[in-house]
Amino acid sequence: MSQRGSRGAMYGFFAVIMVGAGVYLSQQGEETEYTPPPSTWTPAPPPPKVVVPPVVDGWQSVAGRDGTYAYDVPARWTPEPGTVHGWEGEGQPKVVMSTSAFYGDGFCPSDDSARLAGAGVKTDAQTDPAVAAEQFATQVANRAYTWDGPPPQLSVGAPETTEISFGDGKNRPATLRMVEVTTTGGHPCLSKKAVVGVIATGSADEAKPGTVLLTVYADQTAPDFTTKDEVERILRSYRGVPASQRTTVPASPTP
Repeated sequence: MSQRGSRGAMYGFFAVIMVGAGVYLSQQGEETEYTPPPSTWTPAPPPPKVVVPPVVDGWQSVAGRDGTYAYDVPARWTPEPGTVHGWEGEGQPKVVMSTSAFYGDGFCPSDDSARLAGAGVKTDAQTDPAVAAEQFATQVANRAYTWDGPPPQLSVGAPETTEISFGDGKNRPATLRMVEVTTTGGHPCLSKKAVVGVIATGSADEAKPGTVLLTVYADQTAPDFTTKDEVERILRSYRGVPASQRTTVPASPTP
């Protein structure tokens, strides 16, 4: 497991890339010499990659959980479906999302962990998608856009009823929620204006009732920023993917 640096912020950002793990054993002694036996360990091959086609022309898909679900992002974004990211710190509950995608890494010279936009998927025990969407949208807005300064001002839009295809020939009801964010003061890399969007639907697993959410957060001021319309298109592209639309591609061998 490797971890990229966190912000020096009120709520630290973290991104963890799941790349496997190793064990290091050491032995100390002044009187003896230890010669390790020849290594017979062979690294496990990387898992195959599951590819699904995008549904938005000119965009690229971000597939998670063996390709059973996906969403699309603009071509200038970077899909990182194996990355778990979020925020932690200041005694607040950790915010965690998986099946990630990002845009604008390194845009701010004073902090290489800053980025212009991101997206990720999470599950929630809340069974009402409308409630879950509002709660998580405001939580992400506050955590992502509080950085060495006061909390941002939030303008929470009305809930919009929509549908998500789960790849089983049926559409499921969902709720889409948008939050406009205005910050006042703080870190020089902090966005002055941003938008956070969430689309939420009930879990398809009857044994595990709850909500599944896709969240997108994006700066609205930098050159070539991800517009509010693009954020909504990302959210509306979230879908279940039938097996007939998944292609398994062998991973590149480990060097």
